[in-house]
Amino acid sequence: MENFFGNKYKKYIIIPVILTIIMIILSFVTPGFSAGIDLTGGNLIIIRSDNVLSEQEITNILNDEFNLTELKVSTIASPTGYGAWVEYSKDPIIAQAEDIINNAITSLDDDATSMAYSNEAIVLLGEEAQDFSNAKLALLGAQDILADYKEEFSKRFQAVLTEKLGLGEDVEFQKKEISQTLGQESQFAAAQILFIGFILIIIIIFISFRQVIPSVAIILAMVFDILAGLTGMALLNIPLSLTTIPALLMLVGYSVDTDIMLTTRLLKDKTGSARERATSSMKTGLTMTGTTLAALFAMVIIAYFNQVEVIYHIAAILLFGLIGDVISTWLMNAPILIWFVEGRKK
Repeated sequence: MENFFGNKYKKYIIIPVILTIIMIILSFVTPGFSAGIDLTGGNLIIIRSDNVLSEQEITNILNDEFNLTELKVSTIASPTGYGAWVEYSKDPIIAQAEDIINNAITSLDDDATSMAYSNEAIVLLGEEAQDFSNAKLALLGAQDILADYKEEFSKRFQAVLTEKLGLGEDVEFQKKEISQTLGQESQFAAAQILFIGFILIIIIIFISFRQVIPSVAIILAMVFDILAGLTGMALLNIPLSLTTIPALLMLVGYSVDTDIMLTTRLLKDKTGSARERATSSMKTGLTMTGTTLAALFAMVIIAYFNQVEVIYHIAAILLFGLIGDVISTWLMNAPILIWFVEGRKK
């Protein structure tokens, strides 16, 4: 390691460049990461059982028994049991009934129109049209019937899977439902959080160093780390959600630490040559990152086998991102800074 940043240090930059192209393809083309139901709206059913769960078998059963759109099934096996995650958009009848009921709500000032919408929803849900005295009662009736329909749908959904898969009485179901409107609002809020977070980090970096090339080098490393996290999400089928977005922001914080330490040593410390200071910083940085990687690896393993989805997602993203940080900091940022510092002395 003493001669790691020798005369050929500039060639190290080729490695991050090639990996960047590969990660862009993996993140955005194939397999690509997807948005979770937190951001798109829809339903998530989590199944936990002592019996083996087959992704293909669950998919076939649901396609045969229900008319679900955007169905995605993933499974997990561990010493503590088996699990499955079933994501799908709303049942078309439920989605249509909700739209009609929303029309009834917006038309409450016109009793006749609002009651017509409410009865339309009631008929769509399999009940007979009723004679209501006013629009508000009609709306309440439609909403009650919709709630009952959803409850029956959920019970039938669970009963079909329990029977067809032979899951028995010990099976556990957990349901999460996000409306499309709330999903769109969450998507907008998440985009705002990411944008503001990145802008603030960039401003702090430029204020701290007040030099373009070192600041740009840190930003490039930060982008590389985010791409590494997104690549991990794509490969492990982890959706972009309100859980994983904070993980990406945490990743930026973790990764920028080593870049700032390296940049400070090379720009402000005058002992030894730039390459010697970079090598010394690398020893410190790898120790810092190595301990964090060990902890994250343990978190991923424990969370995976115990089917703790949130911790698994966060730890996996940070693990991939920090592996990317090792590459971006020492094979891209360090060579750029050495090049800059040595060029400035000439």
